[in-house]
Amino acid sequence: MGLCHSDLHYLKGSLDISLPVVLGHEVAGIVERVGSAVTRIKTGERVVATVTPSCGACRNCISGRPTQCERVDSMRERQRPRLLSPDGSSVESLGGIGAFAEAFLVKEASVAVVGSDLPPQVACLLGCCISTGVGAVIHGAKVGPEDTVAVIGCGGVGIAAIQGARLAGARRIIAIDAVPAKLELARNFGATDTVVSSSDPTETLIQVRSLLPQGVSHAIEAVGRSQTAELAFSLLRPNGTATILGLMPTGSELRIPADALVYGDRHLQGAYMGANRFLSDVDMFTDHYLNNRLDLDAMVTKELPFERINEGFEAMAEASTIRVVLNMTDRQL
Repeated sequence: MGLCHSDLHYLKGSLDISLPVVLGHEVAGIVERVGSAVTRIKTGERVVATVTPSCGACRNCISGRPTQCERVDSMRERQRPRLLSPDGSSVESLGGIGAFAEAFLVKEASVAVVGSDLPPQVACLLGCCISTGVGAVIHGAKVGPEDTVAVIGCGGVGIAAIQGARLAGARRIIAIDAVPAKLELARNFGATDTVVSSSDPTETLIQVRSLLPQGVSHAIEAVGRSQTAELAFSLLRPNGTATILGLMPTGSELRIPADALVYGDRHLQGAYMGANRFLSDVDMFTDHYLNNRLDLDAMVTKELPFERINEGFEAMAEASTIRVVLNMTDRQL
């Protein structure tokens, strides 16, 4: 399973969640048992999980936006609690998954079958990191060969977005990060240009405009800060779109100049979990990986046994880290 910054945000309390809770959501595993109503998944299959199950029948699902499924809350509900503490009280699970455990219980709609030709340490990335980053470019922003793209933040989701922009054929891909070492990594994944961001957003804007004087047609924010989301909007050329991916603390607000929004026909949008289409996206990602167009192996920069999970969270702050993956057991998945 992969360690995601969302897990870290909940762990530190910067995002709200009911306690007690089992965290963990970016995970691949083997199906041990299925319920009598399950028709799509079989025992023994390897699956990857998502926090955005979709019903496939509501207005948002049938219009191609399953991450905004109108029935997602009811789909996660259970008549009986999924987890209980020793005293019998209910324990929450992040996103209806709770993968930091030897086994987890999910609805059929929360998993997709993934082939055995995908190594387990990279298969788990499809559940969040790749779905969010690549999905945001392909489904959320709908980037094409004529577009120029700036990606703010070169962690796991940002690197996935850079790869998504490359897959989409973007003609220029500018990676932006405060850590120069991360920019070197970004070039390996498809960035054509790099900019070391400054604490002063104006300086960062000047650097980007020196590369593309009119600005970029798409800016992808993968940090989760108001300042970087506002920077994403400021980088846009007229008619451009800023797509915000990073989760921000409750109560965060954005301020953007109204004249740039209106006179420039610029757009500001979110793309929760990359606006992915999970069940079909997993097959797409798998094909791109197997045909060497999507580099998942190099994104796994550290593998640790589950017992060293705290070390894994600490490693997330290292400049060389893209994704830390935990192995629950020695069992071959």
